[in-house]
Amino acid sequence: GLVMRGGLTPEGAGEGARQFSAMSFRDMAIECLERDGVAGARHMSSDELFSTIMQRQYLTPTAAFPAILDNAIEKAYVTGHKQVAVTFDQWTKKGTLSDFKVHDNNYLAGPIGDFEEVPEGGELKHDRPVDAQLPTRQLKTYGKQFTLSRQAFINDDIGLVTSIPARHAAAARRTINRQCYGLLMKNPKIYDGKALFGGDHKNLLNKGTGITKEAVQAMIMAISTQKDQFGQAITIRPAMLVLPVGLGFDLFTLFNSPTIQTADNTQAVNPLYRYGLEQVEDPEINRLAGEGNPVPWFMLGAVEDTAFMEVDYLNGQEVPTIRRMETAGQLGFVWDVYLDWGISVMDFRGAVKNPGEKIVNTLLA
Repeated sequence: GLVMRGGLTPEGAGEGARQFSAMSFRDMAIECLERDGVAGARHMSSDELFSTIMQRQYLTPTAAFPAILDNAIEKAYVTGHKQVAVTFDQWTKKGTLSDFKVHDNNYLAGPIGDFEEVPEGGELKHDRPVDAQLPTRQLKTYGKQFTLSRQAFINDDIGLVTSIPARHAAAARRTINRQCYGLLMKNPKIYDGKALFGGDHKNLLNKGTGITKEAVQAMIMAISTQKDQFGQAITIRPAMLVLPVGLGFDLFTLFNSPTIQTADNTQAVNPLYRYGLEQVEDPEINRLAGEGNPVPWFMLGAVEDTAFMEVDYLNGQEVPTIRRMETAGQLGFVWDVYLDWGISVMDFRGAVKNPGEKIVNTLLA
């Protein structure tokens, strides 16, 4: 009922919940205290009610009113977590770690060389495979805290136990989204000590472009001809284009036009017609690029071929944990909201970057 009054629709809400959706904090506190056998609750002022339920919170941990708040907040933040619009989970791999130690993934065993012919009377050559270290992974804890204060109770500020928890849960997902796109855009040094895009990684186009047949084909070639840590050919299938807002229209035209206009003004078969690449657009790319600057875009390989980036959670839990705290000297109910995650670039071979060009909205220019 509290969650519905706050404007959210939790799963499993029925008529029983609707009966309580019009109750104020004061009404609900009176109901809880009367059911707990507290006499005269209806004649208490709002301040007296608050003092009574606060007292019972600490003396009786199972008291009904704080338990109802906990349940409402849990439903609110789960609803907020599910509804927030993010895209990172469409192109990253979800992983799990059981602790906060640095996990170095040990080493990747190198390939055994080809068998060589041994002439009559010749000797077998000794083979010593070379191993390569993989990237490290580690979790960090992120969180916030919020309070249902004495003033909020008296003012019947329902948003503090509905919209605020939902916004906190959504903020956790948005933070992960920003961090993932930050790694894409800021081109940091990764596990091999080199910048994510460029150099001998061979995953950066020399010149930025918009959505063109030539650019897409060049990126397909770049991602499909990568070699593993030991110089051997590997198979990475192009699977997705990660774009800033504003390029999706051109991409749709390119992939859905049976013919294309050639340089000598004739129609030719479009080799990218219905090529089958998934498309993800996120305004975080536009924001990180900055106004008036070229805006890059990216091609990613299939996750089952090579995991480009991985988001790990503690024991696989991707919904924030929320718990009520007993804070001395605090006039109100206090909740901690926290989540443990870590983001790692696992293999630079799984992505190709096009430095892009400026995106101009002609209607605003």
